[in-house]
Amino acid sequence: MPFLKKLSISKIRNLDSVSLKPSTGFNLIYGQNGSGKTSLLESIYLLGRGKTFRSNSKAPIIQNDSDECVIFAELNDGQKLGFSRARSGSQRMLIDGEKATSRAELAQILPLQMLNADAFKILEGGPSVRRAFLDWGVFHVEHQFVINWRQAQKALLNRNSLLKNKIVNEEEVSPWTHELCQYAEEVDRYRSDYSLTFKNALNEMLKALLPLKGFSLSYFKGWDQTQSLEEILASNMQKDIKYGFTSAGPHRADLKIKIGKDMASDVLSRGQQKLLVIAMKLAQAKILKSASNKGCIFLVDDLPAELDSANKAKVLAILSEIGEQVFITGIEKDQLYEPLQKEKEMKLFHVEHGKINVVESILGNDL
Repeated sequence: MPFLKKLSISKIRNLDSVSLKPSTGFNLIYGQNGSGKTSLLESIYLLGRGKTFRSNSKAPIIQNDSDECVIFAELNDGQKLGFSRARSGSQRMLIDGEKATSRAELAQILPLQMLNADAFKILEGGPSVRRAFLDWGVFHVEHQFVINWRQAQKALLNRNSLLKNKIVNEEEVSPWTHELCQYAEEVDRYRSDYSLTFKNALNEMLKALLPLKGFSLSYFKGWDQTQSLEEILASNMQKDIKYGFTSAGPHRADLKIKIGKDMASDVLSRGQQKLLVIAMKLAQAKILKSASNKGCIFLVDDLPAELDSANKAKVLAILSEIGEQVFITGIEKDQLYEPLQKEKEMKLFHVEHGKINVVESILGNDL
């Protein structure tokens, strides 16, 4: 399974020049707000996703006095990953010194799971957030999925472009409709199969973390399952022309997460929502490990928030059992360290004024 063996960060926010050798297990990062803890997680995320989780803006991640930020990592299998972004907005993604053709290449090599305040959007946000969550899982276990997904997206963009014309030629739209339907069926097949596997894995995870009476998760494909997509789009043609976009298809897919008849986000407390989202991410990690023996790196920003000590211990125990490399931030050292004192693979880092120092290393890697 992939894990970070060495990590170097330069000129990202308040991290000037940082080098560290993480533990293969838990990496606990503590320090005051604004010290650079989240910037460390952001750097790892940039390396594996080619984008930040904090903002779509490109320039602010670079230090004010610098023209470029750079991240470099060596993995346990010898692969080397690099990421740089210039103030102009241009960026480079490298795999073993060669330019990566897409962010998907990085994601395939370095699967990442992010747990932060934005994780609640899986429950509270719109369908696009849940589609992205679902597609992360499908992408990592079904390698043909991304090919079909890209082709469906291409057909959808072209169809929508034609629908926005003042005068729409239905004969021009028809080939893109046919292509969209062709690839949509494949995208749906992969999503549907994965959602069944995920539902079972999540139910098992919830038994350990958060038993919920009346909990249900169902997959909606993005169109009425009693009809083919081609039939639906044919009958919706005039409506699609009127509004200038495609009304049904894989781009409308969603996961319905409920307690009884109500949306889970409407009835669960903030702490329960956090545990449910964590359970969902852990379930995906277990599926990935089972399907490919690949682990994923967990980036956990402020785990102590809204979780009591018992639930923190449960989450950390499951992460330890799965065997993932984990980076966890928090303000207080003891809140992070106490539940993990018996771990055999752990490093404790203190972050202050953009500098990161190892405080303690238990077995595992040498300092």
